[in-house]
Amino acid sequence: MKNQSRPFLIAVGAFLLTNLKWLIGILKFSKFGATLLSMILSFGAYALFYGWKFAVALVYLIFVHELGHLIAARQKGIPTSPAIFMPFVGAFISMKEQPRDAKTEAYLAYGGPFAGLLSFLPAIPLYWYTGDPFWILVVSLGATLNLFNLLPISPLDGGRIVSVLSPKIWFFGLLGLAILLIFSPSPMLLLILIFGLISWWNHLREGYQAELLAYERDKLQEILAQLKLWPQMDSFGEVRAQLYFAKQSAASHFHEKRGFTIPLLQDQTKLKREKARLDLQYAELAWNLFQAWERSPIAFNDGDPLQPLPAPVLRQATEQGEEKLQKIETDLQRLTTYYQAPARTKWKVLAAYLGLALVLSVFFLFGTEIMEFHRPALGTS
Repeated sequence: MKNQSRPFLIAVGAFLLTNLKWLIGILKFSKFGATLLSMILSFGAYALFYGWKFAVALVYLIFVHELGHLIAARQKGIPTSPAIFMPFVGAFISMKEQPRDAKTEAYLAYGGPFAGLLSFLPAIPLYWYTGDPFWILVVSLGATLNLFNLLPISPLDGGRIVSVLSPKIWFFGLLGLAILLIFSPSPMLLLILIFGLISWWNHLREGYQAELLAYERDKLQEILAQLKLWPQMDSFGEVRAQLYFAKQSAASHFHEKRGFTIPLLQDQTKLKREKARLDLQYAELAWNLFQAWERSPIAFNDGDPLQPLPAPVLRQATEQGEEKLQKIETDLQRLTTYYQAPARTKWKVLAAYLGLALVLSVFFLFGTEIMEFHRPALGTS
């Protein structure tokens, strides 16, 4: 099968080389130019190693899988980039906005393997009607790809689906993948394991990040409250002394807290150090703003000394502070509520996940068994 595809690949390669500039010129003006170009390159790579029939089946299955994600994202109103194919990796889309919660992310993730299931179902009657082993290759390959994608490991679709149940499930998926990697070494499996460990680690750190963000939110709210009070004061000497003392005290305290800490095991120690850093950061900010405000000239409305205008330095600092505070509130809410979902939703997701995994498993066994009879015709070993 591979040798038979050589003349075809040589012809395609010659065409692409002689018309490459023209093709790129057309594709770059197309909304899906990057998708088409990366799809062509992936097809060529797969065909070179496995034959053109296998390449057609694989690129088609990956395309429909990614199309499922795109449709799900559109249904949830989340804009995405077009799919980009990467030879021997698959394809991916990037979201221009993050899902608001794990329930939405699970819906987007489910769209891929569900569309993948639908993509190979027509191949079953085609195989029964024609007896062509190519169609059973489509079934077997489609079931394998989408079933593998359901492994409960982030960033695979399965990991994103089960996150609404509990991200703790990722650990068991990683454990299973590590065992599989021992008995069946693979660069791709190793890459997935590495990304999975990074996602799992980031989740473990979310509690620490949330506590630190909450502390920074409180410090920022204190600063904003002070900015509103300064213009109403008659004497600034006491305020100046308080701010200077707070800055010096925070600097001294921060230097006392410096040192190396072990993540997870010494999180409380690190948290105290980071809080001391924030104390110093906002104490210096308050001191610098107060000095800048004291030196800034006072402007009056229509020259009336009874109608002073807000100082530009305080107005700008307030606007920037409120903008940052809003971002911190958003990030904090995401960290603390992202994986929360009603029990009813969790049961629905669990049923949908197990149901899809079961159906794909049946087609995987069905396709694998029939593939054994057609292995010589398909040229696989």
